[in-house]
Amino acid sequence: MKYIGNKQSFIDSKEKVTGKAKYLDDLKMPDMLYCKILRSPHPHARILSIDTSLAEKLEGVKAVITGKDCPNNKFGLEIADVTMLAIDKVRYVGDEVAAVAAATEEIAEEAINLIKVDYEILPIVDDVIKAMEPDSPLVHEENKSNIAKEYHFSRGNIDEDFASCDYVFEEEFSTHRVQGLYMEPFGAIAKWEDNGRLTIYSGLQSVFQGRNEIAKALGIEPSQITVKAPFIGGGFGAKIWIRNFHPIVAVLAKLTQRPVKVVLTREEEMLSTRPRVAPKIKLKLGMMKDGTMVCKQARIIADNGAYSWAATKILLNMSIRTDCLYRFKSTKTDSYLVYTNLIPTSGFRAYGNSQAHFALESFIDLCSRKIGLNPVEVRLKNAVHTGDLTIHGWKIKSCGLSECIEAANDSILKTRLPKEEQNGRIKRGIATACMTHVSGNRGGEKYDGSSAMIRIHEDGKVFVFSGEADLGQGSRTIFAQITAEVLGVNIDDITVMPLDTDISPFGLGTYSSRVTTVGGKAVMQAAEKVKKQIISLASEELKKPIAALDIKDGLVYYKADDRVNISLKSLCNKAIRTNKSIPFTSYISYDPPTVGADSTGYGDYSSAYTYGAHAVEVEVDTHTGQVKVLKVVAAHDVGKVINPSGVIGQINGGVAQGIGWTLYENMQFKDGIPQSTGLHKYTLMTSKDMPEIESIIVETNDPIGPFGAKGIGEPTLIPTGPAIANAIEDAIGVRIKDLPITPEKIYRALNDK
Repeated sequence: MKYIGNKQSFIDSKEKVTGKAKYLDDLKMPDMLYCKILRSPHPHARILSIDTSLAEKLEGVKAVITGKDCPNNKFGLEIADVTMLAIDKVRYVGDEVAAVAAATEEIAEEAINLIKVDYEILPIVDDVIKAMEPDSPLVHEENKSNIAKEYHFSRGNIDEDFASCDYVFEEEFSTHRVQGLYMEPFGAIAKWEDNGRLTIYSGLQSVFQGRNEIAKALGIEPSQITVKAPFIGGGFGAKIWIRNFHPIVAVLAKLTQRPVKVVLTREEEMLSTRPRVAPKIKLKLGMMKDGTMVCKQARIIADNGAYSWAATKILLNMSIRTDCLYRFKSTKTDSYLVYTNLIPTSGFRAYGNSQAHFALESFIDLCSRKIGLNPVEVRLKNAVHTGDLTIHGWKIKSCGLSECIEAANDSILKTRLPKEEQNGRIKRGIATACMTHVSGNRGGEKYDGSSAMIRIHEDGKVFVFSGEADLGQGSRTIFAQITAEVLGVNIDDITVMPLDTDISPFGLGTYSSRVTTVGGKAVMQAAEKVKKQIISLASEELKKPIAALDIKDGLVYYKADDRVNISLKSLCNKAIRTNKSIPFTSYISYDPPTVGADSTGYGDYSSAYTYGAHAVEVEVDTHTGQVKVLKVVAAHDVGKVINPSGVIGQINGGVAQGIGWTLYENMQFKDGIPQSTGLHKYTLMTSKDMPEIESIIVETNDPIGPFGAKGIGEPTLIPTGPAIANAIEDAIGVRIKDLPITPEKIYRALNDK
């Protein structure tokens, strides 16, 4: 193939590296105002009064609003529990209390500081275990408890299977809140048009989902809103769903009859970005002497924060997905999502799978070592394979898990360094961890597809329309490659159009690693439909059978003699500019052949399932507890590679985020008050911390994905954390079960040992 599987520069890279790409903050409009938001300084307090009089008198201020000035419509995903501005009380530090629209950002900031709020401080709950106690303060007083959601799943006879096992192990693990820290801070511009419709400019990962939520908050119909997405500077899940500022700027724009813009500062991002859900996970694992993993039981208590966003879905993923990585005979999970007076949590790359995998993949190593078995061999013995029906009903149509395990382990063994240096001060270890993830995610009977439209102009240039967002991961390039391959045209003749809910075909958005597999399949089918239209007209012009023709390099040619041909440009001109009147246009709505999970969590709900294994080598300074990751071998089953450069980029980025999550990053709180309010108080991984990364691509050619492709965006982060924890234990015999793994924790554990 010319484009599929071959290196392709991103089609928008020139705009980005030259600075010509327009991100939200680059957009300017006539008479535009700037919004600033007053946020709560308290984790839990009742609002007694708000005095905005001084702010309103400040020259340049055009509008000041509080909760009483806004539609009192609660919005959210599964649980609608938030209003755009707090009405009765605030529930976390950063909760939105009032907003200002002013002529400049500086004036808006000054006005915010002039607003006086009288609070009654309330007791806080900042620990999920305490929050579940009957006498705990309620975050939402209308609820009977702080439990926002719970799940209970069971397969097989768990008690009987535990009783039959040679070994039964139990351990507790926990992970923490971390920020997405995408390069471009989130924001929006709202503008009411003369026809009464609202236009929102925002770098949303899901423009159609965002449109619905904004409409819900404002109390209007979604068709009254247009959402346009400019270039997006990263998202990692945190930009899937709207924030409070989206409807806030709409209200301000309505009051002032002028465009209103808000772009968060990094400090505001640290207060309001929905970080990764932080769970406490208790696992129980039953094993046989030969390493067969028989049964698994889990109890998960996850921190929802003050409001519900995607955390319900994330808890669901934590509760089920790791059960389908191995051939368990039985499993049981009880999981709880709990309100606290902390920053609301939501989606961040891998959507709960990273947390659950950290617990399970750490536990497998721990258990295997206790009974003298090689953890790699245990994984190979229990791994799922192509053709399996997993315990929760996943139909595994392609699976390269075993190949990934073997390839990663073999490579790390070949290059490992001496186990210790400096008279034993420096110790090194190697280990492996695995992962599974999805390429799409059907909820019950809901749509899990994507739509695509292709239009060819009279000059033969191809325009591709999709409702799925490119956050920088390269999906626009993937769509162009697929289109170019199917239509036999040069990729430079393809334009992938920007996102606009008035123009783009419907798409669910960029999440669940679904864009290549589901969005790409829609584009592929749309291109195939247009190709039939082209060849049908070419058959008339060339007087050759349809089946005898194909397209290559912009020419429709006769397969038996390629000297008999006609250019696509000529065909397009004839189709559009003559009385042939044939529109070379197609619109496809593709829904994959999956079955949504039922009320018990059983169902084949993803178009394809991805697998991978990371093997790492670390070194530990036993005097300081400092950990350095020396090498990561990342082996991933991608189905079929569309763009090798994109895959390698995703692996490098995922590994970097995985190391940062495991060793460095941590959102800390004291009495409910965030201590990490800026990058100067938040430890980040930097380029000097990056290890050598060896990427191994395993192709299994999935039968459903476009050209056999599966998703790769989220999987590359998932196994990094547990692989590092496992390698640390291999190096120094110490097991850290709560993230992040800091030098202090290792130092103390070594001294305790």
